[in-house]
Amino acid sequence: MCGIMGYIGHRPAKQIIKNGLQQLEYRGYDSAGIAVNNQKVHTTKCVGDTSNLNIDSLPDTATIGIGHTRWATHGKPTTSNAHPHTYGKITLVHNGIIENYEDLKAKFAISNLKSQTDSEVLAAVIDNFYKQTKDLLTAVKQAMNIANGTFGLAIMSVAEPDNIIVARRGSPIVIGVDENQYYIASDASAIIDHTDKVIYLEDDQIAQINRESLSLYDLKLTAKQTAIQQLSADDYQNNLGQFGSYLEKEIHEQPKSLHNVMRGRVSLETIQLGGPRLDANNIKSIKQILIIGCGTAYYAGYYAKYELEKILGISVSVEYASEFRYRYGAYDPDSTLAIFMSQSGETADTLASLQEAKRRGIKTMGIINTVGSTIAREVTHGGIYLHAGMEASVASTKAYSSMVAALLMLGGHMSYKSGADSSITRRIASELKSLPTEIAHTLNLQPQIKKIASKLAKKNNWFFLGRDSLYPVALEGALKLTEVTYIHAQGLPSGEMKHGPIALIDKQHVSVVLMPEDELLYSKSLSTLEEIKARSGIILTVGTRPKESISDYHIEVAHNGEYTDGLIYNTVLQLLTLSIAEYKGRNIDRPRNLAKSVTVE
Repeated sequence: MCGIMGYIGHRPAKQIIKNGLQQLEYRGYDSAGIAVNNQKVHTTKCVGDTSNLNIDSLPDTATIGIGHTRWATHGKPTTSNAHPHTYGKITLVHNGIIENYEDLKAKFAISNLKSQTDSEVLAAVIDNFYKQTKDLLTAVKQAMNIANGTFGLAIMSVAEPDNIIVARRGSPIVIGVDENQYYIASDASAIIDHTDKVIYLEDDQIAQINRESLSLYDLKLTAKQTAIQQLSADDYQNNLGQFGSYLEKEIHEQPKSLHNVMRGRVSLETIQLGGPRLDANNIKSIKQILIIGCGTAYYAGYYAKYELEKILGISVSVEYASEFRYRYGAYDPDSTLAIFMSQSGETADTLASLQEAKRRGIKTMGIINTVGSTIAREVTHGGIYLHAGMEASVASTKAYSSMVAALLMLGGHMSYKSGADSSITRRIASELKSLPTEIAHTLNLQPQIKKIASKLAKKNNWFFLGRDSLYPVALEGALKLTEVTYIHAQGLPSGEMKHGPIALIDKQHVSVVLMPEDELLYSKSLSTLEEIKARSGIILTVGTRPKESISDYHIEVAHNGEYTDGLIYNTVLQLLTLSIAEYKGRNIDRPRNLAKSVTVE
């Protein structure tokens, strides 16, 4: 959510910053701006994405600058609300939310604001402290001490034209290190083309950067050691190739991403995980698992809940991260494992829930795609990296399937380590090993799915219905259709439709019914089809059996196994969303009002 890019070195800053912002547009694209410092601050801003950003007015001689691409939280997407913000001698870009900005505005009698944003108020507070201290580092520290909320900051001053100050609290900042030059970003994808050596700021750390050096401090301005890490360029490689959108590309990358999450961990006989720091005694003590995430990560956990309960025979709960931290929840810390799911590893609500779980003494693990991210560093009992590769499309696809696979792997690993029947682990491993091939076969259904989509693309109200573990698949399918096509869609348990939602069904209403392999559940789902057809609703079924005569449309898929079939169904729903979005002419990779990495609560 929002992207920060900065540069200080010996080359013209403006193009480096614009190129970096283009890599960060998945984090927000309501508006953008760049400011460069050449003894005087020069700024350009635009509404919309960075293609609208005209940098010709910025001097080529400026070798220090900061930029921002915005997802609006305070104030509408306008040029005046776009970052960078300048107040007095201070220019800054900000990711996050200053929760007490109204109080700060009153306390410092701040006036003459040009925007509606909390970020400009923070710039004014820093300017106030700078007038007193005449030192930018100290002024930023003092402002951080009284600001409540989350922030990733990059700050310049005309009074100190050779410095950039960066700071973080709850919003990621990474600094790329090169010879006599530094790159600042909210995500390493913006700087990997320049350097693979990086420093990740920790919460409540401040870095003072000039061309020759970087100094790191805590909030007492005590110097801290800088730990340089090395990135893998392979994790950030991304180009469209033959595909029309990143969403389509990432759907088709799922066989590869599933191979990657299993590589070196899953054979036909066993599942061996080195990341989770759980010995046999730890595992035997666990009586409840909590899976915590947001959006697609939540639905991946919800699907795995059904399967993990079968595998491990213990209670598995799924919690929205935005709710977990605020409610009581009677969890015994000695017997509870909390698993935190996040593609970016920086999701603010998930991070806050992680801190709450740690405060309660609960064992914590992460399932994360981004190496070195905050959640990966903060969990107490390790976890699993997905190695799914970069996702550029806002709508998550391959991270979802990799998260489910990782949770199934964890279930098989825990089952084996606890001394349970080894045939369970072998069965999970066998299904997982064959899954990439079956997903690849499912992708060959794209032409058939496109034909069905062409018939249904103008329908504006949809149900996605499923039973057992196909219910979470229905929820994820509804979410994808909603966020990418802007069609209203609702995911429901098939058996709950008759308890109210059936009132919406008419001849213009589409119901996507996921038909299970299980005989009993299949027969129950047939009853659901009859209920829909009796009200003239349109029926699209997805299942492992041939088309039922009552269905208007049907997509037949392979049966891979009870633990993994849901991922095959989900692939169909991803392709359905993609096809409908194409027919409707949507901005597939950048749906309106959304951002990829949500770093505000």
